[in-house]
Amino acid sequence: MPSLEIDKPTIKQMDVIQSAWNKIRAQLETEKARIYEAIGNYPSPIAACDQQFNYLLEEQIRISRELHRLNEATTASLTIADSIELIDEFIRSSGYVDPEAEQTIRSYLQEGLSRLYP
Repeated sequence: MPSLEIDKPTIKQMDVIQSAWNKIRAQLETEKARIYEAIGNYPSPIAACDQQFNYLLEEQIRISRELHRLNEATTASLTIADSIELIDEFIRSSGYVDPEAEQTIRSYLQEGLSRLYP
């Protein structure tokens, strides 16, 4: 990826960064919908010791935390290099961004920003 020593990102750079965050958000929202659907379709009665159901409830909490973390990250006022680093750290640490989505996001960022720095 090109060296980015810019203090204040341009609008085009921020569009690329925001689009990357939107791709991450879409991945998380898809996972959230899958978890909520699994909970909603879970057969009743639900025993208090049902491990699968409890796991789904824990997943529901974790995905909500991931979305909260994403919201905080997208509102941070950062340099373009810091934004890229934050996106990289987020997708590496998230349990919900699958490898294919991670590769797509990284490629999108690299291509989008390289067009701005030929």
